[in-house]
Amino acid sequence: MAKLDLSTEEKIKDAAKKIFLEKGFGSATTRDIAECAETNIALVNYYFRSKEKLFHEIFRESFAETFMPVARILNDNLPLEAKIYKFVDHMTELLKRDPLLPMFVLSEMRGENSKMCELLTEMQAEEQNQFQQQLEEEAAKGNIRKTDFNQVEASLMAMVIFPFISMNMIKMKKNLTTEEFYRFVDERKKAIPEMILTFLRDRA
Repeated sequence: MAKLDLSTEEKIKDAAKKIFLEKGFGSATTRDIAECAETNIALVNYYFRSKEKLFHEIFRESFAETFMPVARILNDNLPLEAKIYKFVDHMTELLKRDPLLPMFVLSEMRGENSKMCELLTEMQAEEQNQFQQQLEEEAAKGNIRKTDFNQVEASLMAMVIFPFISMNMIKMKKNLTTEEFYRFVDERKKAIPEMILTFLRDRA
């Protein structure tokens, strides 16, 4: 019985992730999820009680166990240059394994009352931002320009994530196969840190 329960629960979560990705939280219904999982609404509610609870579960598994550990690289005790290279490399590999994840995240973060934003704020509340402190210390030493941490963090995230969000457009425009696209994003593992570090070191 335990194996059947686990299989049913995982089937519902897989279906929910697919439906949330396609329709977003607001438009998705428990019926949609049940039909996709080839089960019934009663079983969905039995395992997760509500659409909200199910969404929280999907978010924590898809986001907290993937993006958050990679984001914590920025708090590692590494030299600035090594940290930026490591962050870009890990983030790229993560998105290669699950290229649909950015669309799932972004589709839910667009709304002002996004449940994903609420969860992310809650999860980050206790995180210390050593990367910001590191940038300030390096600027104080004269090694890099004084800059807004939020701009650097946003640029890092955007430069890694954007190609995956626009993967189909890039593949079509450049006539790339999926394998060639992944070679393209692998090349960016070096290009992105170089661009970020060039900006930081230009103190003009």
